[in-house]
Amino acid sequence: DNRSEIDQDSKSNMFPHAVARFLVMCAVFSKNLVAAGESTTDTACLVTQLFKMVSHMSSEIKSLKKSLQDLTRQSELQTSRVEWGKTTTVCNITTTGNFFFNTASKELMVCNGEFWDTISNGNIYSSCSNVSRRISGTYRLESIDAGYPIEGFCDYSILSQGCQLIWKHSYYQVGTPEDRMRTFSSYDRPCRDLSDGWCNVANKDMVPGSIQVTAAYHKGNLVYAYSGDRNAELGKSWRGAILNNAENIFDLCTAHKGVPPEPTSNNYPGLSFDKSNPGVYTGNCDTDTYPSSNDCRWENCQLPSSIFSSTSHVQMTVAIYLC
Repeated sequence: DNRSEIDQDSKSNMFPHAVARFLVMCAVFSKNLVAAGESTTDTACLVTQLFKMVSHMSSEIKSLKKSLQDLTRQSELQTSRVEWGKTTTVCNITTTGNFFFNTASKELMVCNGEFWDTISNGNIYSSCSNVSRRISGTYRLESIDAGYPIEGFCDYSILSQGCQLIWKHSYYQVGTPEDRMRTFSSYDRPCRDLSDGWCNVANKDMVPGSIQVTAAYHKGNLVYAYSGDRNAELGKSWRGAILNNAENIFDLCTAHKGVPPEPTSNNYPGLSFDKSNPGVYTGNCDTDTYPSSNDCRWENCQLPSSIFSSTSHVQMTVAIYLC
């Protein structure tokens, strides 16, 4: 503890000054005794005063030692809370201050009361493309819209220059679909990772990037990813999720391979996608039939056995990135 070291240094520096003060006190004390007709020596006075000073310093040293022991115990307790790998502890107000080392991303994480925050990387980046580490994960990103840094997820596995997650939806895993979940919603819900759930960056115009990507995952495993020119309607209407000049980056589908995912105007515009008949935005289904419960996940794609034993109607998360 630096404060303890400073305290010890200040006490050490006080010692010669204290001796000088005591010498003055002894001289005055001796003068008073001589004036009173009594005989004494400065040496006797000095010994007495030095004894008192040493006794006082001894008690302070004992107190300092106890403080150091307390700090050591606190450090041992803190160290005992370190976890390795992927923590199962939920980050909330009661676990604030807990931390663990993420062996996958090589980062030290701390619970800030709301979510697991990266503390080994204190940099703030203007975009995912400016992160030198090129490891997918959560970073502090500048946000002109918010006016302060935000926690954003950067992916480097799809395109090497880095892509920022701006929307995701895990179908039939988020309860009743709501308007705030749409791709063009003005509701802000931080996109910090690819875990099951939903997120949305409200003002997508403020996110840098000229390339737009739509990707689909099964339990964290990428199944397909397509890129296109950034759509000017992104964040303004369901049509903003259309990939202009779409290109196949990665596709493991066993059906309609090479066909880009597209938003649909039927079912639930802004949530629903298909992967069949390019340019036709009705009549097909690869994600959902919201608001009904008729499951059509992966029906256009048909999962390969390397991903899952069933070809459809299993976990599915669709994500949109800007790169």
